[in-house]
Order: sequence, then C-alpha cells, then structure tokens
Amino acid sequence: MKKRPGLLALVLVLAGLCACTRSVQPVDTSDSGIKARLEFSLHSQPELDLKYLSIDVNSGVVTLSGLVGSYEDRDKIALIARRTKGVDQVIVNLIVPE
Repeated sequence: MKKRPGLLALVLVLAGLCACTRSVQPVDTSDSGIKARLEFSLHSQPELDLKYLSIDVNSGVVTLSGLVGSYEDRDKIALIARRTKGVDQVIVNLIVPE
C-alpha cells in the first residue's frame, strides 16, 4: 500500500471546512433576552451578593439598582452588564452602604 501525503492533507482540509459550516444560533437581543443573559452571567459569579440587586432593561438600556456589598462589586456588576451582548447603555444606581 502506497502512502499518499496529499490525501491526508485533503482529508484535514475537508474536516476543517466541515467544522466551519456548523450552524450558529442568533443571540436574542430582546430586552428579556438581555436580562436573562445578564442574570445568568451575574449568578455565575458566586462571590457577588445579588440579593438586593434589581435589573431593568428597556430598549437595550440596562438600569442596575439596589444595594451591593462593596465598590468592587458595583464595578464588576456594571462591567458584566456592559459586556452583555445587546446592551447599548448601562445606568448604575447601585448603593454601597457605609
């Protein structure tokens, strides 16, 4: 049996092309979709106390309200909100008790 290095290269190229044609689900950029993704992202951060956090989304504008434990928590929550797909603006009304 003869070795065919060109055949192996062809198989690898075809395998790579097949991987590129997978279907990608569109991201739900509705207000409810944004809120769901943001809540999921925030609840994935176990160090954040979100007990008194309120999230409102209206036309891609996220309003964060409530009490948080520290300025670091406030900044992290705001950053996660800004990085959420579909968010156009973030209004931060978070209070850090003194």
